Amino acid sequence: MAADYRRLTDPRGRRPKLLHRGLWALRLYRVAHWLRLGCRLNLPSRFVWALDLVLTGADLDPASPIGGGAVIHDPRGVIIYGSIGTNLTIGGRAGIGTLLRAELVAGDALASMASLGDDVVLGNNVFVLGTYHVGHGVHVGDDCAVMEDIPDGAVLVSRAPEWRAVRVRPPKREMPEPVHRGLLRCIRADVARAVLENGGSTKTGPLRFWGHLMFPGVAGVALFRVAHALHTRGRTRLASAVARVVHAWSGMTIHPGSIIGSGLFVPHPVTVRFCGQAGSNLALYPHTSVGPETWPPLSGCLNPADLPQLGDGVRIGAGSSVVGPVQIGDGATVGVKAVVRRNLEAGLSAVPRRNWRFAPLQPTGDSGTAPEVDRHAEPTMASAHRAGP
Repeated sequence: MAADYRRLTDPRGRRPKLLHRGLWALRLYRVAHWLRLGCRLNLPSRFVWALDLVLTGADLDPASPIGGGAVIHDPRGVIIYGSIGTNLTIGGRAGIGTLLRAELVAGDALASMASLGDDVVLGNNVFVLGTYHVGHGVHVGDDCAVMEDIPDGAVLVSRAPEWRAVRVRPPKREMPEPVHRGLLRCIRADVARAVLENGGSTKTGPLRFWGHLMFPGVAGVALFRVAHALHTRGRTRLASAVARVVHAWSGMTIHPGSIIGSGLFVPHPVTVRFCGQAGSNLALYPHTSVGPETWPPLSGCLNPADLPQLGDGVRIGAGSSVVGPVQIGDGATVGVKAVVRRNLEAGLSAVPRRNWRFAPLQPTGDSGTAPEVDRHAEPTMASAHRAGP
């Protein structure tokens, strides 16, 4: 905690504010990590983790080691699941871990997550996914999705995203049975899906039900169900007011007129936007946008001709967008940072291509000044290494 506090101090020597959300997110994580690994108290550690998620909006895994001197400027929507070195600097709405949180339930969790070296800097909207290693002193620019090994001292800058459709055989997982009517039944199915994704359990007792209902994503989904029920009964202004309250509180915007089946799962509601039709067991990961070219007002009817239509069991990856009259088949997955504007058949996955490039570094001079990034030169793998002996 002392290393985090000292590194957060600005170059002028000014101390951070007492209620700095990023600093308190790290402090709560340190307590949860100590309870988990030092005292072997899983239930208190999970309680502190949930408290951190509710109060600061950061999802920091208590079992993941994060070195000292970490800095989180804006913890809302920040996700860290992996092995992290010292002096990490992470921007807003960035994530480290895996696309599917259910993969962390069984087996060795750290073996299925990324690892970062020391002095790594991650910009805004950056995702580091998979079992890859990011070397020491790496600088990752904004809007990059890293899904391969990065050498030491590399500098990454983003470029236009692309994707291709491939057939990936997803693991067979038990999903809650779809509910076709009833407000309370739909909310119970949504909470049961959250319990399944977070802990791998199919049992939803009273303690787990009310505990998960306190999470911002689950509570936002429950309030959307209420807004949708009001919208279908002609109370459009009241439904719009509920939707605006959800947006102001959690950052999630779902049009009250949207038709979404039961089992909706939103792990982190920050900048999640949806306007369209979807089947049951839909998963919307952080910073996703699904809707027409021009959104209708929240207090109006949902009548655009270019609404996207999603099937059952669809997953929308972090940072991706589905825009226009797109039809997504059952069981399809939209990968991270993919912008989908054409139909995706059932069972296919929109796999994103590399949306970044290496920025070559100019060698240091005799004065010993820090290298500068040449953003106009051709990127090569060899030039991504730090200059020097």
